[in-house]
Amino acid sequence: MTTATFPYICLEMDPLVGSKTREINQALKVGTKQSQSHAAAEALSLAIESIVEGVVQSLFQDLSSAYPDNKLYRVALKVSKEIHGKILTYLEWLTKFLSNERLGVVTSWYLSLFQAVNNQATAREFLVVQLKPELAGKARRTIDDLRSGKSKDLDAGVEMLIEIVDELLEPFVYEPKRLMKFNLVVSKTLDGIIYMIKSLSYRELRTFAKHLPPDHLPIILTHLEKNFRDSSHPV
Repeated sequence: MTTATFPYICLEMDPLVGSKTREINQALKVGTKQSQSHAAAEALSLAIESIVEGVVQSLFQDLSSAYPDNKLYRVALKVSKEIHGKILTYLEWLTKFLSNERLGVVTSWYLSLFQAVNNQATAREFLVVQLKPELAGKARRTIDDLRSGKSKDLDAGVEMLIEIVDELLEPFVYEPKRLMKFNLVVSKTLDGIIYMIKSLSYRELRTFAKHLPPDHLPIILTHLEKNFRDSSHPV
């Protein structure tokens, strides 16, 4: 693993994600004829679970613990689990198209995204995505303004988060899709699935923001900063 440079988003992965991906990559390098599609789907499923848990579900769980009388967070957690279930259903459909030839390219790509964060001497691995400086600057200003009370615009915070998610999707979803070179029918179907899940997720985020009590915001900002790294917030 290489060391990440600012600014970036880092997401802790289940330890099995990296080990399984490396096993698949090594098997393909030595020319195995045994299909690696199910193993790849399992690794990808664990990665998606790590991302959904780290970015969304743990946030709603923290909010529910802090404000147990607020039904908003229990509903949001339920919706996030339903969206996660949809993703896994479509991933199962995709498995039959994951030939060894395609996986040989895409596993190497995913391994390139695993990095050490701040040179931590740890067995944990992180999915790291560099952010464009202008987006990172916008994110920092939005977080700082909301935390200080200079801004009360929660919608702006949600739109900033959506921009960051879009940035994450490029290396985690869109580039692997391009590398695997699916035929037109599969490619168009995947585009439709991705669009549907994005639209549903972003709609829920925007609805969530409209019902969020402003005094609950510090928990959300702290949660965001667990994953966002720049020179003003290195750890």
